[in-house]
Amino acid sequence: MIAPAPSIQQQLNAIRDRYVQHLVERGQEIAALWNALTIDWSWERLDTLYAKAHALSGSAASFDLPAVSAAADQLNAILAQLVADRPAEVSAEARAKIDDCIAALITASRQTPGDTRVLQIAQPVAAPERGMRQTAVLIVEDDPATGEHLALQLEHFGYRAAVIQTLDNFEESIRSHNPAVIILDIVFPEGDLAGPQRMAATARAGVAVPVIFLSQRSDFMARLWAVRAGGKAYLTKPVDIDALVSVLDGITGAFIPEPYRVLIVDDTRLTGALYEAMLRNAGMRTMALTDPTHVMQALQEFQPDLLLLDMYMPACTGPEVAALIRQQDAFVSLPIVFLSGEHDRDHQLAALDQGGDDFLTKPISASQLVSAVTSRARRARDMRALLSRDGLTGLFTHASIKEQVVREIMRAQRYGTALTVAMLDLDHFKQINDRYGHAAGDRVLKGLSRLLHQRLRMSDSIGRYGGEEFLIILPQTDASTALRVIDDARARFATIGHLLGNNDEVMVTFSGGVASLTPESNSYTLLAAADAALYAAKGAGRNQIICATCPDVVASPQSFHSDANGGSYDNLTQPDPDS
Repeated sequence: MIAPAPSIQQQLNAIRDRYVQHLVERGQEIAALWNALTIDWSWERLDTLYAKAHALSGSAASFDLPAVSAAADQLNAILAQLVADRPAEVSAEARAKIDDCIAALITASRQTPGDTRVLQIAQPVAAPERGMRQTAVLIVEDDPATGEHLALQLEHFGYRAAVIQTLDNFEESIRSHNPAVIILDIVFPEGDLAGPQRMAATARAGVAVPVIFLSQRSDFMARLWAVRAGGKAYLTKPVDIDALVSVLDGITGAFIPEPYRVLIVDDTRLTGALYEAMLRNAGMRTMALTDPTHVMQALQEFQPDLLLLDMYMPACTGPEVAALIRQQDAFVSLPIVFLSGEHDRDHQLAALDQGGDDFLTKPISASQLVSAVTSRARRARDMRALLSRDGLTGLFTHASIKEQVVREIMRAQRYGTALTVAMLDLDHFKQINDRYGHAAGDRVLKGLSRLLHQRLRMSDSIGRYGGEEFLIILPQTDASTALRVIDDARARFATIGHLLGNNDEVMVTFSGGVASLTPESNSYTLLAAADAALYAAKGAGRNQIICATCPDVVASPQSFHSDANGGSYDNLTQPDPDS
């Protein structure tokens, strides 16, 4: 039997217990450094002693060990003065004070039990996963064909729809289906306003569910009754499925933002683990480093929304790391937040002057840390979105998605994991624009981007590569899995009716090419292979996905599964890119 995973509270207590177990050892290390200094004085060795005392002061406070933190604080204050003044000779009084502080520190470390306190933290926030949602919706529509058609269309966007055709037992149907949203007609045999009137009565009875009204009516009274019944939206028939899904997404919060990514740099491993636990408990993704010299590689691979940085570390200081990062254009806008036991305001301002955005002092509670990180990360992500996201679809721009390909290739090659990309292109999209106008074409583009968002994982990246062309990056995914996922999205999209022109319901398809990373691949050859497979799919009749074994061989979905060598498409005529 598999043991249950430890709770966040148990994880925090375990981290604290490990920290306490090494307290005496850390105190003795500081004592040994001081003894070595008294025999052979060295300013470099004093700097090391000061850094260790400072780190212990901050980490002990973080782990709610006030006696240890207070003793380390006193030692830290004396050492800080020596480091700043660099006197020609350390007075006997200063040496005696340091001796007393170290003795008090070791005593406090030995007397600290590991179980008298526990770090308290709020209940964890579940990290949602895009594409796994199945939200319940209740459709109340007296025309069975319309109701079933809506239910089928919504299913492709991740909504599980139940259909009832009458207002009989309306409240009981709500209780039994427990929908997140009700989609309700206005007109029923009971009356031309029976829908909103029944909803208003249901709301007065204490049943509160968001409702969207649908009707062929668009007059003032129908809309007024819908508002009085608490309607969140009013759509006219025939229903534009893209508009309906957009409203549903807004009500249900279907577009779940990707968790914030936080890189933590702290030379005390257990302190970093503590902050990781706090932030992960709030639904964030974290990576912790104890060696700041590896920060550039971590920034490239992890792509954090925020850097949480200690001030004093053996290899280099936090402000030095911040200054180094700020000299690189790619990370100019990355929020850098110092988290340190440094309470001197002048030192804090000096650190911020090197490129920091905020300064948090230890100890810090989980709620304070999460709040500070969330606000900074949110603002930074919003600003980046203005530059890296397509204004129409909200997907990555051409340049941004290409940069993401390079990063994901580096990550896959470093860790030896699979990586697959897919290139998609809407079929006959130029004809849609020519016949129905560019506004109609934009609705189709938004519909496809919404479907991809809801069918793919949060770890997948989606970009608008061209006018009607999309690029998808699927990390840790082999070609056969990616082919199955993308083909499922193709099949679903092909059955969605887009309301264009004079309420014409138009079915649109797309073609795609899939290619996986090989040891010889780079970003150019990988994208070229996916593009070649896309052209092969267009040439083979469109509305299909073809897989290429990167970089030289193109295979159809059928031959990919049956023939490891695939098949060549060199003799295929490449279609017009506008088609």
